[in-house]
Amino acid sequence: MKIKTLLKIATIVTFCNIKIINAYGQMFPVSFSHTQTPQNPTNYTSYFPTLKDKIETTSNGTNSFPVSPKLSEKEATSNFFVEQQNRKNSYSKKQELLSPIEEDFAARSKSLKTYLQQFGYSFFKGFKKPTTSIPVDKTYVLGPGDELFIYVIGNPPNIDLSQISKLVVDREGKVYIPGLGVFYVWGKTLGQAEKEISKALGVNIKLTVGRLRTFPVYVSGEVNRPGATIVTGTNTVIDAIMMAGGIKGTGSLRNVIIRRQTPKGLKTIKIDFYKLLLNGMPVDIRLKDGDVIFIPPVKKVAGIGGAVKRPAIYELKGSETLKDLIDMAGGILPSAYKYKVTIQRYVDNTVTKVIEGSLSDKNFISQKVHSGDLVIIKKMITVPQNAVLVKGYVAYPGVYAYKPGMKLSQILTPDMFLIDTNMKFGLIIRQFPHGTPPQYITFIPENVLNGKENVALKPQDTIVFYKFGETKKVDFNKVKDAFVVEGEIKYPGVYAYKPGMKLSQILNKDMLTINTNLYYAEIDRRDLETLNIKEIIRFSPIDIINGTKDIDLQALDVVKFYPKYVYPPVKVSGLVENPHYIPYRDNLKLKTAIASVKLKGEIKNLKVEIFREAPKRKSAAAVEEAENIKVKAETGAEVIKRSVSTIYLYDLLIKNNPAANITLNPGDRIIIKEISPEEIVEKVNVAGYVKRPGVFKITEKTTLYDVLKAAGGFKEKAFPQGIIILRNSIKQMEKEHLAQAILQMRQELEKEQAGIMQSDLTKEELQARQSAFESKRKLLDLMEKTQVSGRITGLKVPEDLEKLKNSPYNILLEDGDQIIIPKIPSSVLVFGEVYNPGAIVYRKGLTVEDYLKMCGGLTKDADRENIFIIKADGTTVTSTEKKYSLITWSSKDRRFLWGSKESEILSYKLQPGDAVIVPTKINVPTMWRPLIKDVIQIIYQSALTVYTVTHI
Repeated sequence: MKIKTLLKIATIVTFCNIKIINAYGQMFPVSFSHTQTPQNPTNYTSYFPTLKDKIETTSNGTNSFPVSPKLSEKEATSNFFVEQQNRKNSYSKKQELLSPIEEDFAARSKSLKTYLQQFGYSFFKGFKKPTTSIPVDKTYVLGPGDELFIYVIGNPPNIDLSQISKLVVDREGKVYIPGLGVFYVWGKTLGQAEKEISKALGVNIKLTVGRLRTFPVYVSGEVNRPGATIVTGTNTVIDAIMMAGGIKGTGSLRNVIIRRQTPKGLKTIKIDFYKLLLNGMPVDIRLKDGDVIFIPPVKKVAGIGGAVKRPAIYELKGSETLKDLIDMAGGILPSAYKYKVTIQRYVDNTVTKVIEGSLSDKNFISQKVHSGDLVIIKKMITVPQNAVLVKGYVAYPGVYAYKPGMKLSQILTPDMFLIDTNMKFGLIIRQFPHGTPPQYITFIPENVLNGKENVALKPQDTIVFYKFGETKKVDFNKVKDAFVVEGEIKYPGVYAYKPGMKLSQILNKDMLTINTNLYYAEIDRRDLETLNIKEIIRFSPIDIINGTKDIDLQALDVVKFYPKYVYPPVKVSGLVENPHYIPYRDNLKLKTAIASVKLKGEIKNLKVEIFREAPKRKSAAAVEEAENIKVKAETGAEVIKRSVSTIYLYDLLIKNNPAANITLNPGDRIIIKEISPEEIVEKVNVAGYVKRPGVFKITEKTTLYDVLKAAGGFKEKAFPQGIIILRNSIKQMEKEHLAQAILQMRQELEKEQAGIMQSDLTKEELQARQSAFESKRKLLDLMEKTQVSGRITGLKVPEDLEKLKNSPYNILLEDGDQIIIPKIPSSVLVFGEVYNPGAIVYRKGLTVEDYLKMCGGLTKDADRENIFIIKADGTTVTSTEKKYSLITWSSKDRRFLWGSKESEILSYKLQPGDAVIVPTKINVPTMWRPLIKDVIQIIYQSALTVYTVTHI
């Protein structure tokens, strides 16, 4: 046996000194510089993980590892650093170099435990440098710049060729042979030129190419380095693409375009590289001077993963079926489970749906594949037909032979369980053929061992065991016969649920830790379908253990145990059906505490008083300033607590006022009380041309007349017909309406933008569509910036206030209403697409057309068909001969509704305070027009309201 000349470096390290032992046991020192020495020189295996398995121990107890004899000690150490860095770089590059398409599929294919790559793109990533000295065959096409050599076979008559053995094709494509003349060779093959010259000489010659000509071609579109590329006459389209850095993941492999100038004009050639990559068909062509290679964006793609031979993301031509996609992926693996195939599909760029089917179903595999589809073909069960599989947290996992009539107790033995195996929960997964969903059977391992429970097994059953505390590994969407125990308890984890099970069956003294809270715990009871919490049940663990109380458990319950109080608990009492203590935790909010109780009474009639322990350094007099209560501490001593805050539940729970959701302190006592009549204060604000403007208290029965009367009535120049009432509830409705319109418009714009990018349009068509798109985008920006007013429109308030008292417009007021009475207007406002927008002095009898002329007329962008008028009372007159407002008060129905009234627009006679709106023309589909109309009116109504209020 030959001795390999390997050095063994022993890690006998003292600071910066290393001794080397060669193959013959001879030892000699080597010095490392300070920068070459690891920070922890005594632990090479942690510093160089790749050496861990190669470390050897020498006879004196030191560690050694093999190193190539050709490397110096510096090179050997450096190589380890390089190897580790390369591994890190390789991983990080995989993460960084995902294309946008690959990232999209990676987010949806986590179950594959790998990410899908786009097929074929790596083929173009090698760098190719053009060369001018490679051999060429007789089919090579000659051109200007090519260098030719002539070899004569025999003696040509009367011609001396000794000086013309080398020829160069000139710019006109010709070569000159003295005594023979000029030969035009541009565009001819090497073989054709050889025959013509041989015929002219009358002897046989051999014509070869010396140095190849070079010329530029242009590579543009979705490549990594677009621009001009210098190539030779032997280079092909693939060579040029490789020189340009390859095709980006956003580029197409199936629609590569070559544009070439020919004597007959511009010629377009299209290449589908999938013919080469999938079928080995030649598709590459040689380049010519001035060729333009264009890589357009990829349009449609679909991914396929799982049990196929070539999982990847493939480009679609448009008519591929599921069978075609599987064929692209090389077909399915022998282990593929053909009865369980899923397709994740995007629908209208809004939602994702999942389609399941079988490869045996002809209709399923012949369906058309959509762009963005992700097809996953799962593998068959690997459990043999005559066996069961045991897996999970046990000592002896593996495959066990199945025997007819076998039961679970025949496999489970005490020695197969680890010390912290969950003995309260086990799971049997039973598979069925032909795509039938598996069955999940839960059992209690300790009951199987002591004979209280048993389960009949079937071939290919999978028996799963878990560790105590593991809950995330169980899918409760599939496993329903289970519940969870968590928190300050000895054996947390998943428990098997059996019908009729009670809490006392799992809770005993042995379950408790020294820190378990004996007086407070919770059960989150969940809906079996949605898994949402539908009820929280609170209980005292000591009551369950002592047998004074018990609770029926249900599947999917989560039983929570808490530690003993580090801080004093918070107590909630008063007008609640279930007063109790809540364990204090950091940043505990009032709303959280209130959510744990069931209130007695309506929210609007209840308030919260929070009592907190009085500061010890406060004087007795200071403590007596607030309402006090006495409570017993855990020691039994009385503690004085004073009221520190009063919160109205309406503000906290209905208005969601952040200021009302205060942070609680340890030991706080929360008492729910009824609001006294004198505490109920609702207010409205009256401003403008009234005699006594200000804030006024109201009740549930206070009307508009009552408040205006309390404000002293109207001033001399008041304009009650233009009354403005701003209401919070109306404002919220308008916000929701506008938000819905914004969402709808944004979705439509995203679709339109995608359509523009993917469509083949002329330059003029593209400009027109982009211009229309930009107009709609600006409108969307304006919508997003619009602040709605919440104005109630359509109120006909008479100048004689007493006539309002019995009028149908004498509406009930709400808390927070703002009432503004403007001054009598003397002008008409004109806004929008006119040359001189602004306020124009009112003149009786003039029409809309008259005022538009006074403003200089309409601009070219004006939407003449949709001119509308906003009246002083907030209602709208439109060009569709309807007068309406988004929210109008109906005197007939005495409620808010959408109203209308016949009217002509250009001949409409205006009144003081009216506003004429000329919107911008926007090219939108017919289905958008009602939406755009509503939105524009909201924008202008809100703007006009603000204008009126600020000019009072």
